[in-house]
Amino acid sequence: MSYKISIPENKAFTGDHMGLTFTHGEAHTDDHFLASRLRSKGYTVTSDEVAVGEAVHAPGEVTEAHAAEAEKISLEEMTVSLLRERAAEKGVDLGGARTKAEIIAAIYAAEADSEVS
Repeated sequence: MSYKISIPENKAFTGDHMGLTFTHGEAHTDDHFLASRLRSKGYTVTSDEVAVGEAVHAPGEVTEAHAAEAEKISLEEMTVSLLRERAAEKGVDLGGARTKAEIIAAIYAAEADSEVS
């Protein structure tokens, strides 16, 4: 899926920002997680694929349409929110894990335990 990113307060901006090239305040990306991050920072994010009609969701939120895409992303690339969702989906008890590294370790440990069983 492709996303159009707009800078609402600076429609005249042309240049590189956040790894994207903006022209007249607009850029395009296929990166769902970058689009979600930019949306959380106040950018306007819309789908370039009008026929699909799928909207960008809140950061860390994964819909069925994005579930397959999310499976391709390593745990290290995910946000803490998405990691917590992944753990819940897989039935992983995070116990006292609070940091990203602790959550990742808990998920890997649960996966290793399930492979042994």
